[in-house]
Amino acid sequence: MYITGLLLLSVLNSCKHSQNEAAPSKSNGIKYASHLKLDKAGDYTIIEVREPWAKAGNYKYVAGKNKKNLPDSLKKYPFIQTPAKKIVVTSTTHLPHISLLGKEDNLAGFPNTRYISSEKFRKRVEEGKIKEIGNGAGLNTEETLILNPGLIIAFSSGNDQKQYEIFEKKGIPVIYNADWMENDPLGRAEWLKLFGVIFNEEEKAGKIFDTIARNYNRIKEKIGNKTRKPLVFQGGFFGDKWYVPGGKSYAAKLIEDAGGKYVWEKDHHSGSNAYSFENVLLKLPQADIWLNPGSIVSKSALGNQIPQAKKFKSYKNDRIYTYVLAKGKNGGLIYFEESPAHPDRVLEDLYHIFYPDESPQHKFHYYSILLP
Repeated sequence: MYITGLLLLSVLNSCKHSQNEAAPSKSNGIKYASHLKLDKAGDYTIIEVREPWAKAGNYKYVAGKNKKNLPDSLKKYPFIQTPAKKIVVTSTTHLPHISLLGKEDNLAGFPNTRYISSEKFRKRVEEGKIKEIGNGAGLNTEETLILNPGLIIAFSSGNDQKQYEIFEKKGIPVIYNADWMENDPLGRAEWLKLFGVIFNEEEKAGKIFDTIARNYNRIKEKIGNKTRKPLVFQGGFFGDKWYVPGGKSYAAKLIEDAGGKYVWEKDHHSGSNAYSFENVLLKLPQADIWLNPGSIVSKSALGNQIPQAKKFKSYKNDRIYTYVLAKGKNGGLIYFEESPAHPDRVLEDLYHIFYPDESPQHKFHYYSILLP
């Protein structure tokens, strides 16, 4: 993942253009996302996805009602007809964006539908309105071609490009979604604007995102000049290693913005780090709060798995929190599906965890304290 910065988008004066040249572009107001750029060019929107996976390069697409008067300079890019009527997405994290825009009926297919937690989408799955088009890694090519969607929005690590090229050759455009590469929580949520373009709901998407950003920043501003910030550890033990977020990661940014002091805040990695138990014991015992200790759901189970934990400050003070208790109908973790689109809710939970006396009536969205 890469550090998020503000995009510097140029706003140029409009002018007449011929069939052979694109109109000057106009910024659509991307503020936080560093892997997405959306520019207006006359009747069309140029979508640029920057590095959807490490060292992937950039991908450009053109979206519009039809190809009438499409400038020659834009004809080299894959064309997305809008509003999209029937789409396929490949990650549950894409679902909240569709739902926020009220476009549940436009989702026609999804791989591994059992992992969907949203009640609205689950209902459509059970009614047969969302087709199962994959039951393992990747999409089922034959079933997807039969469905014949107008667009596929793909999560990819770069290992499945050949499969997606098959769809593209059959005239089904594929947009690689890079929201998971964003380090800024608001940058990840701002990918809602991509779906706004796809469904011709740019204004609605902008207003919804502005509300999310306003809520997030309002909570962030509560931190003010607090001098006593709780020391926070995040991560769990798997096999013989501890896996924890890097100091420049998405998770570390949430901890910082919620007013916590991350134990590895000086680490420069934006991904996760694997540490030995000895290294973790230098940090974890004195942490005021412990977040997300793996799949563990109770203190007793944690104490049995890691006897040393009983001596940790967070364990003794009952300040260990997890999101694994909030599950959908089929056992999917609601946090993983919803939180990228709702970072304000995550921040609200974390702020309450860090400063419980300031919001005693808070009802958790995703987190809960470990069971006894």
